[in-house]
Amino acid sequence: MKKYRVEMSETAQQDLENIIFYLRYNLSGDIIADKYKILFKQELRNLENVAESMPILDEELTGHKDIRKINVRNYIVFYTVDEENSKAFVVRIGHAFMDWEKYLKDE
Repeated sequence: MKKYRVEMSETAQQDLENIIFYLRYNLSGDIIADKYKILFKQELRNLENVAESMPILDEELTGHKDIRKINVRNYIVFYTVDEENSKAFVVRIGHAFMDWEKYLKDE
């Protein structure tokens, strides 16, 4: 099985920080925020092994070529795969109920 190096855009890193901040200070508190932080870390590590197995999303919906996604509970991690360099590049992370089509097109 091919292994991919996972990298995150600055925007995706900020998305993740904002999610954890929101959970910690506006919604759930420290315990849930810390659990989500661990969960995201695990899922991004799992992406190393499954990056190419997720389907490519419709370019008309995303405004980008070759965007794929994985779900992390009620959040979505959007990423691209560079087969030649064995790299998965996380573009954005957002809540599943948001208008993610607009979210990606604005990127």
